[in-house]
Amino acid sequence: MRPCVVVLVVAVAVLLNTDGQALADTASKAAMAAFEKRFDEMDTNGDGKIDRTEYVEYEIKKANERFDAADEDRDGVITRQEAERAMKQKQQEVRKKMKDWKQKQEERMMQRQP
Repeated sequence: MRPCVVVLVVAVAVLLNTDGQALADTASKAAMAAFEKRFDEMDTNGDGKIDRTEYVEYEIKKANERFDAADEDRDGVITRQEAERAMKQKQQEVRKKMKDWKQKQEERMMQRQP
């Protein structure tokens, strides 16, 4: 999952839950973890900075991954049908991750209640 999706999922879950501060702390941690992971993936030479080449190479790698995931028959082109299936698959993944995350937060809230 792309880090921006993780941040979106976390933000939506925070808005949907009633214990704002506890979830905001969790959301901040999750967002920061996603940021750090993505930064480290981009910083291929490990110098603590991302130069233009590293940035472009990372984006090309991710674009190729998305293309490969959508090109079901591996013929080098994405048909409208393949694109629709890829979009629906991604939506299902996001919904499942949101549901799982919300369930974990609810479980944590139940554990905190006396």
